[in-house]
Amino acid sequence: MDMSMPPTGLNSALFSDSGISDQSRIQSLMEDIFRHVQGRANVLDDRVSCLSQVLYLMYLARARKAISIAEIGFSIGFSSIAFLESSPQAKVTSFEINTETYAGSAKEFIDSRYPGRHRLIYGDSTQTVPAFQVAGPMDGFDLVFFDGGDEYSCVKADIANARRLAKPGAALVVDGMTPWFKWGIGPTTAWEEAVRDEIVTPLEYVSDALAVSRLQGPTERAWAVGQYR
Repeated sequence: MDMSMPPTGLNSALFSDSGISDQSRIQSLMEDIFRHVQGRANVLDDRVSCLSQVLYLMYLARARKAISIAEIGFSIGFSSIAFLESSPQAKVTSFEINTETYAGSAKEFIDSRYPGRHRLIYGDSTQTVPAFQVAGPMDGFDLVFFDGGDEYSCVKADIANARRLAKPGAALVVDGMTPWFKWGIGPTTAWEEAVRDEIVTPLEYVSDALAVSRLQGPTERAWAVGQYR
């Protein structure tokens, strides 16, 4: 799997990147966890997060001073690394439907490097997210990353359910905003409805690591960044 990226930095109105040193370090971590998971004879999904997205998530979490972070979709832990590297105080709760060996292997790696800072909850997010309990708004999530199921009904439920667990004004990132591919129709439709229904205020769209005013394809990877209202 090629995780390389030209050393040109990221384009975003929400943060400034820190240059080559971060890119090299994060790429090394991604390669380490990939080898760890692959070494357990696991079959891996080709659509795991790319380096540019991992860097973006790290910088966004840092800029938002996000300490309590949730992600729907864990896979092999790339996005978890992004958030845990954003701050020594950051803690991540991951909701993951797949119980295949690769998730457990990735969890082993995460726990060995970031002990006590990561929680993994298995099950269907449309059930596990609403069942999750937080004590109150001060204990809610500062940032939520959506990269789980790509069916419209699933993404729509995840956005609504996570809102109940998020702090007022929490940031959210919805991956898979690529309606020119079949798997991007659901996330895009759910996002557009959340904006239309004033659940979410859009802040930025990102297409192949570049901030854009609107998404148009075909591009390989695109995501939307917003804030809960």
